[in-house]
This record gives sequence, structure tokens and C-alpha cells, in this order.
Amino acid sequence: MLPNWLKNGFIALFQPAVGWFARLNIKPNWLTSAGFACGVLSGFLFATGHFFWGGLAALLSAICDAIDGSLARRSGSVTTFGRFYDSFLDRYSELAMFIGLSYFYAGRDTWRLVILTDLALAGSLMVSYARARAEGLRLDCKVGLMERPERLTVVIAGTLLSAMFDQEWIFEVGLWLLAVLTNVTAVQRMLHVRRITRNGPPPA
Repeated sequence: MLPNWLKNGFIALFQPAVGWFARLNIKPNWLTSAGFACGVLSGFLFATGHFFWGGLAALLSAICDAIDGSLARRSGSVTTFGRFYDSFLDRYSELAMFIGLSYFYAGRDTWRLVILTDLALAGSLMVSYARARAEGLRLDCKVGLMERPERLTVVIAGTLLSAMFDQEWIFEVGLWLLAVLTNVTAVQRMLHVRRITRNGPPPA
């Protein structure tokens, strides 16, 4: 799990841009939509084997995702729908990346990597679902090793480094991490909910 100081430091890098967006009256949902578009673009680039450019598109998606909330708070336009819209498109954006990777590896008959990618996709969905379901029961479930920022970090760093050094094994290591740790995180969240509900039913 990435430390909070690192996450906050990454967001702080783009605060000048957030201020500029606010002065231009850029809507937070526009930024969320741009992040989604970059995520879909990265999936397409991964599917066609352009890992370096796909990694850059994924990085742009991550930046938009990191600062749309800051823009909403600074511009005084935080809404319940905006929070939902952000989470909703985040899921599709991440799916696009994994589907693109799976398509690329399937076309090369590298089924080991296809299976790893699909396991990572399934684990990512279950991590998100576990938190959403727990919060629907009014339970806090922000636990686990491989949350969305960590997953994006592995995808971005793995694809960029693999392309820069022309070493496919670098990203294969990342896929192993994603395939294993996303599912470990999903189980961690299940056990967390079991532990905090053991002494009674969830709050009404």
C-alpha cells in the first residue's frame, strides 16, 4: 500500500494546474471524463502493442483521477453525483486497460500472460466490489495491499519500463504482482468485514 505522503505529494505536484483549471471554470466532471478517455486510449494502445504510449496515456488518466476531486473542492462544486461518476468511470477505465493487455497477449498466444492479466482484472473488480458492498452496509473497508493507486502504479511503471528497456519480463513481474496481490486484497477486505461484524449485525 502506497504511503499517504507519497499519494499526497503526487497530488500536490499538480495543484498549480488545479488552480488554473478553476480559474478557467473547467468542470470536475470534464476532468473525470478526460481521465476515462485516456484510460480507454491506453487500453487501445496496449492492445496494439504500443506499451510506452499506452503507459503514458494511463499516466494521464491517473493524473486526471488524482486531481478531479481537488478541482471539485477548490471550485466549490463537490456533488454526490460527481463522486459516483468518478468511481463509475474509474472502473471502466481500469477495465479498458486490462482488456487491452489481455487482447494483446491472446493475439501472441502467450496464454500464461493472458491468464495473469485476467486474474488481475478479476481481482481488481473484486477489490472495488468489496469496498462498495461494505460501504453499502455502512462499514469502512479501506484496507488491503493493492488499491487503485497501487494498481495503476504497477501498470504504468511496468509498461513504461518494459518498453523503454525492451524487456518484456519487467511487465510480466508486474502482472504477477497484480494477479496475486489484487486477489489477496479482495480476501483481506472480506476478512476485515467478517472481523468487524463478528460481534453483531451491520448497522441499519
